Amino acid sequence: MSWYSQRAAEILAGQQGQNWHHGYTPDLRQVTMTLIVSDMRTGEDAKKISNALGSLPGVISVNVVLERRWVVITYYLPQISLEIIGEHITKLGYHYIHKS
Repeated sequence: MSWYSQRAAEILAGQQGQNWHHGYTPDLRQVTMTLIVSDMRTGEDAKKISNALGSLPGVISVNVVLERRWVVITYYLPQISLEIIGEHITKLGYHYIHKS
């Protein structure tokens, strides 16, 4: 059984409060990601994105670098994920790329 399958089985069995095997713990982890929002061109776009993402639960900070079209976001895993953040950007009508 993979660690993912084991984790899913433990969650379904109601064992979320324990520390998990294979180095995973359910504790909050702070993550900082840089996203490129290719169609963010104006200060109004930057403000719209910053306000929307900043209001999401689990998001610690949102910094926008308009000249580079970057959104640097710091958040807590597993409270929120990059996929959820990306969905919100897409719902606002923008496109993003995860900068590696």
